[in-house]
Amino acid sequence: MDRRILVVAVLLAALVILVSCSVVFEAGISGKVVTASGTSTVGVQDVNVFAYTDKALRDSDFVKFVNGTITRPTEGSGYVATTTTNGNGEFTVNKIVWETKKSEFGKTADVSRLYLIFYHEDYKPAETDATIISGSTNSSNVYVELEGSKDYTTLNITVYDVATNTVMTGACNLEYLVEGKTSSDSIVVTGTTAVRISYPKGKTPDVTLSLDSPGTGWVMTDRDGAPIAEKVVADVEEGTLSISLYMKSYSFRIPAFSGSVVMGSGPGYEQQTVNQSPVNSNDDVQVWLQYKVAGSSDTWKDFTETKTAYNLTRAAQTPAGNNVFYYHGQFSNVGSAGGTTIEVNPQDYADAFDWTTYTGKTFSLDLRVVFGDETKVREFTYTNNSGTNLGTMDFSI
Repeated sequence: MDRRILVVAVLLAALVILVSCSVVFEAGISGKVVTASGTSTVGVQDVNVFAYTDKALRDSDFVKFVNGTITRPTEGSGYVATTTTNGNGEFTVNKIVWETKKSEFGKTADVSRLYLIFYHEDYKPAETDATIISGSTNSSNVYVELEGSKDYTTLNITVYDVATNTVMTGACNLEYLVEGKTSSDSIVVTGTTAVRISYPKGKTPDVTLSLDSPGTGWVMTDRDGAPIAEKVVADVEEGTLSISLYMKSYSFRIPAFSGSVVMGSGPGYEQQTVNQSPVNSNDDVQVWLQYKVAGSSDTWKDFTETKTAYNLTRAAQTPAGNNVFYYHGQFSNVGSAGGTTIEVNPQDYADAFDWTTYTGKTFSLDLRVVFGDETKVREFTYTNNSGTNLGTMDFSI
């Protein structure tokens, strides 16, 4: 082979190798995402920043983000990295890698273009392009301002005990669904609780609300005490809205009753000297509580708790100089079982109350106090907002 031809061949081969050799570069990029707040701007937290090296793929995805058909990038070789903004709206992508056969500065450095999408559910998607230099962090290279896509309303939810029209102190679960959303949210509410909801700008959606209290006798009702089969629907507008919701108990706590009794032998009260005996025949008499079986004319059952607790009438004293006034036949705490009030519920006391007709605000329960034996009783009707002092009962007449 001619020497000149050999030299040319070698040079061409070397050129081919040189031209076909690619170089890999890497770089980082950082920036900040803000939104308008009055006359200034504030950083936006939790914005997803998606980085592409393929402009066509980024442009195609951005249209889908705007139309709401995707919330994550289309996977492909042109989508290279993602990150999230911090509490100040700042973000950093630490390492973006690209390969090229035509680097800007040979094997030492290169310049590339990066194509970004910014997504947060409460803002309109945004896009921007950035130039990055290999071997650099490209600090604060991006500054993007997002436009809000949502309006907000604060719902001040107050839950009332419908029987007493007082604010409930017990906790309830509130489930709420804003029109247009595919799933509901749930929080625990006590008394008055503020709930902030969001929805697309310019809309006035409905919000449906439902209360429950698992494991208790409380159910949601309307303001008249009728159970609600459907959830409450409220129209909302931007700003603040106060909403009243109601709960009613299907589990009644019988309180501790008090009063006094005169049995017929011995005065109801007397004045004696301090060292005299304070006990007469009105004292030390067993007292307990019964309920009438619902629908019966005169069938009564013991609240077993009150009989086993063994309440007794007693004498109470009030100083009067050198003497003492003794008030005999006093009783209290009748209706308690060892200091705990009785809970009347459909499971344990199905026959104490007509549970199927309880649609009003209050309930009424036919009770009676028994003294010593069932020949001396005091019948009365108790409602869940009536008093607990039964006064003086005179069986001596």
